Amino acid sequence: MNSVIGLLLEQGYVHEDDELTSAGRPGRRPRLLRFASGLGHVLGIDIGANKVLVLVADLAGQVLATERRKSDPEAVLELVEEAAAAALEAAGVTNLKAVGVGTPGVVDPASGRVTLAPQLAGWDGIELGARLEPLFDCPVLVDNEVRLSLLAERWRGAAQEIDDAFLVQIGVGIGGGVLVGGEVYRGAGGAAGEIGYLPLFDEEEPSNGLGPFEHAAGATAFARLARRAAAERPTMLLELAGGDPEAIDPETVFSAAAVGDPVATEVLDDLFDRLARGLAAAIVVLNPATVIVGGGVSRAGERLREPLEQRIHRLVPVPPRVILSQLGDEAVALGGVRLALQEVEQTLFDFAPLELV
Repeated sequence: MNSVIGLLLEQGYVHEDDELTSAGRPGRRPRLLRFASGLGHVLGIDIGANKVLVLVADLAGQVLATERRKSDPEAVLELVEEAAAAALEAAGVTNLKAVGVGTPGVVDPASGRVTLAPQLAGWDGIELGARLEPLFDCPVLVDNEVRLSLLAERWRGAAQEIDDAFLVQIGVGIGGGVLVGGEVYRGAGGAAGEIGYLPLFDEEEPSNGLGPFEHAAGATAFARLARRAAAERPTMLLELAGGDPEAIDPETVFSAAAVGDPVATEVLDDLFDRLARGLAAAIVVLNPATVIVGGGVSRAGERLREPLEQRIHRLVPVPPRVILSQLGDEAVALGGVRLALQEVEQTLFDFAPLELV
């Protein structure tokens, strides 16, 4: 064991702390070692339909700087570069070890190519890791945004004490992350959890490349159904949207329903039913102990969670508990931090076998 400690000290991975931890105890004074978390740094990046979010963290996972940009479909990579540079400068960091990136769509585990990402124009087919590595001169690891959210929830959020869970992210699209035996499951081609493509609600023709379920029950459905209802009946939806039907979004619908607007309430009831049906299809296959609800629509909190749980419990034979994400809209970027840290840990501590004497 002394050989291991010596190697860690020599390589700078740990350092001795002069603080005494056993004053008054007999015998040889123990050596107090601390991990050198400033030995390097990582980035976690969330590339979404509405934002680019970059986190800088040390090797202990402590976030040192955050940069956020409103997404621009015409300049996504430029925004990533700009936000990353600003975050690194704010943190005073130059020794970058790895970058973890979350993106919509399916990320092929062999080629790194992104597919099925209609939220970002021109994104389909991009080899994102290869495009970003020249910017950072270190390993860039790319994964689906929902899987990174689940990785973060397992690390520091709602799934810390859970081994079997299903995370659903409800935004423009609807995606799932599968936790089995404490491990995030990717599937044979990196497409596990793509529940947005469940062949439900065939009466509605999907648009903008979305799958049937996410078209019928995602954020675009909240806006579409509410605008249609507002055009047919008097409602507070238009007032809350400043008189502009195109400004109606999920937050508008929840706000109107919260003050008793019957039109908004009916829209929500319909959408809760749709969401519950889609989630029930995944739950009866996976039998998770817990369903974690995240994504932009989850900002509604209990106004979403409680009615969704009630409906799911009526539809499945072994009901899970339904809880909200604890990490909010930083979940994907935090998952990117964790993914990057895993890469660094594997690299830093991949020692040759030592002979212990």
